[in-house]
Amino acid sequence: MNNTNSNENNNEIQNKNQNLILVFVYKIPRENHDQMINLNNRVIDTFKKYGVLRFEVFQLGNTDNMMDFINIAKTIEAKEDEEVWIEIQTYRDRDHLKEVGVKMMEDESMKEESQQFFKLITPGSQCNFGEFNRLNNTGFT
Repeated sequence: MNNTNSNENNNEIQNKNQNLILVFVYKIPRENHDQMINLNNRVIDTFKKYGVLRFEVFQLGNTDNMMDFINIAKTIEAKEDEEVWIEIQTYRDRDHLKEVGVKMMEDESMKEESQQFFKLITPGSQCNFGEFNRLNNTGFT
């Protein structure tokens, strides 16, 4: 088997094991940037310990609209002094999500970190989230 086929098979196996993501979209005051980075760095090991497959955080880099697409910064009404962040957590499936969730809910330190998270996001705003299932036979493999 050549390397291309081997890489394709590895990607296919990995994709089959990562069929569900939780996506969180929130805004934070720019002044809370470093504190939010520190919070995410503190919880990453706990997420791994309880079985989250991937934990990724991104900051919105461009707030301009593109063609007829409205930039997410405008839909969640981010102001000039706010940053828009997206967090993606990856799980095998819904059962795996539930299993990890039970462990997290029993961990007192995670309850405290969750409270800290809500203190750091923009006051009066909310953290939007969604649970997404992989669509097979679409996109890159």
